[in-house]
Amino acid sequence: MEIPHWFEEGWIDTDAKALGLYIALLYSRFKIVPPRFRFLFRDRIDINREVKAAIANVLTGEEEYEAWKSARLFLSRLYIFHEISFRNAEELVRSVEKSITRLENIERNHYSRFRKACYKYFKKECIEDLEEEDKKDLKKMLKCLKIEHFTTDISAKGSTFTPFFDSSTSFIYKSLTNEGLESLDKNEREKQESRIRNIINALIRSGILWFKGIIPAPFLEDEFVEKLAPPEEETEVEMIRVREEVKDVIAIKEEERRKYEGKTPAKEILESIVADVLKDLGLRVKINEMLKTREGMIEADVWGTKLVGNTRFYVYASCKNWNREVDRNVIFSEVGRISNLIQSPHLKIFIAKKLTESARETALIDGFTVIELGEKAETNNAEEIYNIVYKHLRGLFIEIAPPELQKFAKEAREISERLRTLAEEIERIK
Repeated sequence: MEIPHWFEEGWIDTDAKALGLYIALLYSRFKIVPPRFRFLFRDRIDINREVKAAIANVLTGEEEYEAWKSARLFLSRLYIFHEISFRNAEELVRSVEKSITRLENIERNHYSRFRKACYKYFKKECIEDLEEEDKKDLKKMLKCLKIEHFTTDISAKGSTFTPFFDSSTSFIYKSLTNEGLESLDKNEREKQESRIRNIINALIRSGILWFKGIIPAPFLEDEFVEKLAPPEEETEVEMIRVREEVKDVIAIKEEERRKYEGKTPAKEILESIVADVLKDLGLRVKINEMLKTREGMIEADVWGTKLVGNTRFYVYASCKNWNREVDRNVIFSEVGRISNLIQSPHLKIFIAKKLTESARETALIDGFTVIELGEKAETNNAEEIYNIVYKHLRGLFIEIAPPELQKFAKEAREISERLRTLAEEIERIK
């Protein structure tokens, strides 16, 4: 598990230091590094100011100073060693992927320390001051985030960034109740708006919610969330409904698992998963497709095509489902195979459990999109592997879409939401 050479264990040798550095790490991971925030990038002084304010929300006195000192050293080293580069688009993508991986590796490697610090400085009294109904809704919010209903980004360990808590109170109320505030009379609407604001303020004061949108993984663990509010009483009818839903979920999971049974783990499982992802992204896909080159034929693990206007878009994916790391010679081989293709792919993808540093750099320089899975694809982890690949490629497709298309997509989602709400209102009137 590769972490930056400049990272020092002494920065997290106390709970206060660990919390301060964790705040700086997650702020960098979610607010600074991802490409979608590149136009919001601010100078280091502003970053320091925001991180320092977040630390002051949780700690005071000597502990606050100690935490800020650790966070400041971390941020200083992060930028001194050019972990994040915004000089050009190609370098941005490369540095973003590397930075996210290394930040997540720090979180993985020292998660128990970060977890202990989060729990030590969690201000439970801020939650206990809420009414019982509010505690249950707070618990419901966190459970929604756990299953990623409102999550826009999530780290390898489960820390989450979401605009959910920075949305209007109407949106949050509808998410919790499936009803809009506009259906309530004025007094009840004001009461519910005030109640939701109190819940969000309690999340901030207690130390669960950072920067109005980041929740660290320890605060989303099932055991922690369950202790925030007493369990709700379930009627027999509700218990039957839950049991039926569980059966449905198990049936779906079993169907997904069987989908990859009988395939050779060393090759076919990963190819099938990647093919499924590309199909779900709207491409026509073939596995082990024979392609013409200037010197003969080669076999592509996965080959995807999509007609865009009057142009056909081609995707080449190389899948190495190995236990060992992929070395640079394998990348050289792939580059040689692709260079002679009659139909050159517009997007080249290399997917493996792990690449050596030199192999990764070579692949990126030669124009590959690299996806490192962290583990070999097997039948029992196929769903997790699918999610990793899908999340990466879906994000890539969105990022490379022209601004106008991104704008239309956003407007289409908003119109779709308004139409759905309108349909619900009409149904209610009937």
